[in-house]
Amino acid sequence: MSTSSVPRWSRYRLLLAAIACGAAAAALTVAAGWPYWRGEPALAAVNAFVAGAFVVSGVLLAGNPALRRTGWMAVAAGLCWALTWLLGWDVGPLPALGLLANALFFVAFGWGVLLYPDGIPTGRLDWWAGALTTLVYGPLAALSILVSQPEWNGFDADASWPTLAASEALFGAISDGYLVANPVLAAVYVGLVGRHWARLYGLERSVLAPALAALSLVVISLAVLSPTLDNREPGHNADNVAEQGATLAVLPLALVLCELWRAVTVATSADRMLRPGGGPTTVTTVRDALRRVLRDDTVDLYFWLPDERRFVDVDGEPAEPDGDPGPAWRQPVSAPSGEMLALVTGRSVLRRGHAAFTGSALRAARLALQNAQLQVAIQAQLVETRAAQRRVEEAEAAERNRIARDLHDGVQQRLLALAMMVSAAEWSADDPGAAETVFGDIRAGLLAANDEVRTIARGLDPEILRSRGLAGAVRAAAGRLTLPVDVEIALTGPGPYGDLAERTVYFAVSELLANVVKHAGATSARVRLSGGAQRLVVEVRDDGRGGAAEGTSGGLAGLRDRAEAAGGSVDLASPPGGGTTVRVTVPTAAAP
Repeated sequence: MSTSSVPRWSRYRLLLAAIACGAAAAALTVAAGWPYWRGEPALAAVNAFVAGAFVVSGVLLAGNPALRRTGWMAVAAGLCWALTWLLGWDVGPLPALGLLANALFFVAFGWGVLLYPDGIPTGRLDWWAGALTTLVYGPLAALSILVSQPEWNGFDADASWPTLAASEALFGAISDGYLVANPVLAAVYVGLVGRHWARLYGLERSVLAPALAALSLVVISLAVLSPTLDNREPGHNADNVAEQGATLAVLPLALVLCELWRAVTVATSADRMLRPGGGPTTVTTVRDALRRVLRDDTVDLYFWLPDERRFVDVDGEPAEPDGDPGPAWRQPVSAPSGEMLALVTGRSVLRRGHAAFTGSALRAARLALQNAQLQVAIQAQLVETRAAQRRVEEAEAAERNRIARDLHDGVQQRLLALAMMVSAAEWSADDPGAAETVFGDIRAGLLAANDEVRTIARGLDPEILRSRGLAGAVRAAAGRLTLPVDVEIALTGPGPYGDLAERTVYFAVSELLANVVKHAGATSARVRLSGGAQRLVVEVRDDGRGGAAEGTSGGLAGLRDRAEAAGGSVDLASPPGGGTTVRVTVPTAAAP
């Protein structure tokens, strides 16, 4: 079914269901207390609103996964409040059921307070307060009914009261106990509500402050207006409960208004993320706007690059979000397709318990984060390019240093030795035999110096490429190894293939064969050179131990940098125990 064919009312089914349930609870309240409401129409409207509003707000809160349990407690409290008004009847067991429902209202209401706004009790004190509330308004309230008579509670003596063993002394003691328990529990709950507010952070503290303040006022009012159990004045229970209802009417309204304010705040956070400061939107400005929206200066953004399977920070640098010390909280953000988009972290312990609000704000700002991801992907490419260029420059500097050392330690020393031989030859001019020996040594030294100069020059400019071509140079490089190397040449076209492409391939073969000898532990190797007018492909394979990995530096990293600088690529396959295969592809000078 297409979206357009979906009935409009179905988009608001949660709200419609909440209103329907609330209307049913309000009607139940009126029906349950009809004998009393006939003389108090204003109080009837107020208390019907209380029961209905509790149910409506509870159903709406239950639609939020983080507040689901709080919502169900609110629904239970609304239904208990509706059934409380059975005490308006002076016939049968209805008055006793009304008093029990009123007591159970306080159990549901108390747990709802403890579960708000995080959906879970925030500490051991909350659990103890909930357990004590359940005991006082559960078993103890039921016991007060079982040991009393209807007239002791202000009801007609003909009511069907579930008395097991009437005891005025015990009933009076329980009634006096409530005179102490009610204000003590009220003080405890006000303190816990204050602690809940102190644990909130940033926007949630300001958004939920009215609801928590209303909770505190209602708790105090309920304690003050609680009726005395041992009161034989007819109708006193109904009068006090009706006054409590007038106080309770404020609370559901405050809860709904706070949730609406929360929704508006989340929606406007998206607008602030998309327009972070009036200037151009950059990755950094998005990060700073997110810090302002969440009111948390410790927030950091890490963007996921799916093609490279890694995280980068706002500067495009490689990053590890779980570094030491790790974040206190983390919130992933997914794109509409479901793929990872970014990871938001923070070191504020206060915000760790408020993932629902943070997640809503981030989902609302998803478009800004998607734009930022595109920017940071480009930045990451620039960072990687600069890093590769830096590695190439470092490799060239190392090569220059090596050549300088070779010149100093080899050719220069040999030339000094030759100069000394020439001096010796001058002293031995009168001895033809000795002079002949000295000049022979000089000749041998000059030839050796010439070979050393050629060896050094080969590192700068492989002359063998000009004299023997690419295929001959590759065979010569393989022939210098002490291991058996099988060389296969499958080139098409006569060549040459371009100085840059040929030099890159030759140096790749030399580097890879050197690695075979140094690191692979191989007994043989194979080189295959193929390609033609568009590209050259060289593959070097050995039967060694495998397990080779490319790091951020070293021979393989330098080889990749050299190949990428020539517009090519490097592929590595090195399963442990299965040998190593490296494939280098380079475009030729004829490639477009």
